[in-house]
Amino acid sequence: MVDDGSLMQSHPVGGGQLWPTKRSTGLKSLTHHLVILTTLLVGVAASASTIRVPEDALSIQHAIDLAKPGDVVEVGPGRYLEQIDLRGKSILLRGRDGAAKTIIDAANRNESVVWCVAAEGPGTVLEGLTLTGGTGHIGIHGSDSAIGGGLLALGASPTIRDCIFKANAVNRNGGGAYCGKGADVRFERCQFVENTAEKGAGVLAVASRPVFIDCAFKLNRADYSGGGVFAAKGSAPVFRGCTFEKNRAAYQGGGLCSLESAGEILGATFERNFAGGRGGALYLGFRTSMTASACSFEAKTDSVVGGDEIVRGEDFLGVCDLSATVCILSEKSDCFAAGGTFRGNGTRCPAADTTMQARRGGDLNNDGEVDQSDMGILMLLWH
Repeated sequence: MVDDGSLMQSHPVGGGQLWPTKRSTGLKSLTHHLVILTTLLVGVAASASTIRVPEDALSIQHAIDLAKPGDVVEVGPGRYLEQIDLRGKSILLRGRDGAAKTIIDAANRNESVVWCVAAEGPGTVLEGLTLTGGTGHIGIHGSDSAIGGGLLALGASPTIRDCIFKANAVNRNGGGAYCGKGADVRFERCQFVENTAEKGAGVLAVASRPVFIDCAFKLNRADYSGGGVFAAKGSAPVFRGCTFEKNRAAYQGGGLCSLESAGEILGATFERNFAGGRGGALYLGFRTSMTASACSFEAKTDSVVGGDEIVRGEDFLGVCDLSATVCILSEKSDCFAAGGTFRGNGTRCPAADTTMQARRGGDLNNDGEVDQSDMGILMLLWH
């Protein structure tokens, strides 16, 4: 008998009853498993659903409680006066119209805005939300010490995208977010704005490895250290393409303070950060191995303390082109005020004759400093 390639073959046995060959048995088994797999996949797809707030659930927490793994909780625009707990669920919680219009406000609740304390993983995603009004969770560091104003993450690694942590205030650590032991949170395109704390007004990380991609830290204020970020013992935060602007610390690390921690900073911009003590931009202190590269330090207050691998920020002067023939060295803000084109910190005017070189050097009043007085003289000459 010639095999014609058909899927099923059988042979008569005994009273004409047909029994499948081994090949047909294998094919039947394969078909059976494929049917089961397809059924399961269809079942999973069918079970995933979108729960809308306030249409399907009046509160965000109610929607989270109703959600099953894989579900989407979609929050409509508005201000929601509540505190939420993700309860370890692998769900997407997102603002329908983005963070600017979707606000979770924990004012007067004496608590963190969001809890991730039940082993949430990367599949738990927050997206397009503003978290504000959080005063932190009390108890971990004593009854009078609050941590994690906007986010309290302990032993959890959620993914947080396009969210704004704004105007959260705690009396201890982590005004915007507190990443505690094992909290390897991933932040993408998030903003930490106008948060306050004793340490880590924007974020405090301890015994964790959070990642920050294209995030912004602005106008955060620490009563002790770490205006933007405080990297504490055992942490190793990673920063890629982040900006630190106008953050302040009363003591150390206006932009970032690192003690007994590791991690790395790549391609960050520090602009007008300030520390009352040391390290307006970066303070890399006791037993710290954090490194930084390709970073920009834009103002005199953006000083760097510690870290042999840090590119220092002492040179805040650069070429300011005011015309095709007039080139001086100035700070970026002065150049912009004069209507010039700033070529970047560390750039230099080309060599010329002695008279023009003096002017191109920027020290027009020959006092050994290039400052606003020289800019004023230049403006007089220009007019």
